[in-house]
Amino acid sequence: MTTTPTPTPRATSRIVAIDALRGVALIMMALDHASFFVGAGLQAESYGGQAVALQSVAYWGSGLLTNLASPIFFLLGGYSLALYAAGQRRKGNPEGATTRYLLIRAAVILVLDLTVCSYFWMGDAPYAHVLTALAASLAILSLLRLLPAPLLAAVALATLLLHQVLVTAMADQLAAGVAQPYWQAFWLTYSYDTTPPAHFAVLGWGPLMWLGYALGQYQATPLLRRASTWALGGVALLGLWLGLRLLGGFGDMGAFGVVGESAAHFLVMSKAPPSLTYFAFNLGLAGLLLALFYAWPQLVDGGPLQWLVLVGQVSLFVYVAHIVVYHFVAQIMGLVELPGPRVVWGYAAWLIGFVVLLPLAAQYRTLRKRYPRYLSYL
Repeated sequence: MTTTPTPTPRATSRIVAIDALRGVALIMMALDHASFFVGAGLQAESYGGQAVALQSVAYWGSGLLTNLASPIFFLLGGYSLALYAAGQRRKGNPEGATTRYLLIRAAVILVLDLTVCSYFWMGDAPYAHVLTALAASLAILSLLRLLPAPLLAAVALATLLLHQVLVTAMADQLAAGVAQPYWQAFWLTYSYDTTPPAHFAVLGWGPLMWLGYALGQYQATPLLRRASTWALGGVALLGLWLGLRLLGGFGDMGAFGVVGESAAHFLVMSKAPPSLTYFAFNLGLAGLLLALFYAWPQLVDGGPLQWLVLVGQVSLFVYVAHIVVYHFVAQIMGLVELPGPRVVWGYAAWLIGFVVLLPLAAQYRTLRKRYPRYLSYL
């Protein structure tokens, strides 16, 4: 008699799930930015406690989807770096080499944001966006990662909660539009009026990257390879969100219940500065998505959604390229009068851009495999 051994998952299957989730973040970010370029605001979040006038469900419903992007981007940024550091240790490379790689990568990200991204966003006007906050968070992580994983997680959580306390104390000042110094906006809050504008507070968003790095150090454990773990984590975060939202939020300047608001405003939370409710809601949904990819890996590992993995594996390249591509798509679309709702044209621009971006991503992935020494930073 012979027995057929039970097949075991490939070693890379868990990486594919992470890459697919990162791909989701990138395509949602692309939808948001494509819509911005053609003048369709998909707002479903608040800024500085300012009142939010929601458009039709097509706009704010799409905005809820695009809000997934940034929290996933930051959390998985740290998670993936933990996997990279573990790989370097297995190869016998010293910790100093990994630290040097992280610092060089942070510098590359910063330069890209202040040059290519800034120009195609705002032309000659200086502009610092999500990559600047990522670069600063990464530079800090290059030192914090030397802490034991539990201590790193504790530092990240403490920073996240302290940030919520500080911005809550500054709520009246922000809602009134009081002028801020640049470094306050850069580290704690946000401002459209500083030079350059600061939209992603480092101490608000950075802890997500640091938490991701701490969590990523446990990737090899069986617990993190189970769909049920991520599903339970997602449900727990959504439960935390609901409890905080019913209590008025924590660090959330867009408290629900203002006169004139609709029921849909219950889902509108503060993105700048980021609130704990905003993070819990979007990362809860992300946990459920990751559970889906673990439960049915055939969807993304050679299946109909494998293009998500492609996008996720070259996420920084896609991020920079999508700003350039959508800039030109919007320029071309602007040559004619676009009838009807702008949201329709936002989706049209998004799809047109991906026709260009997916082949570019595939070509770049091939090049990076061929020249890893030079292209590993992008």
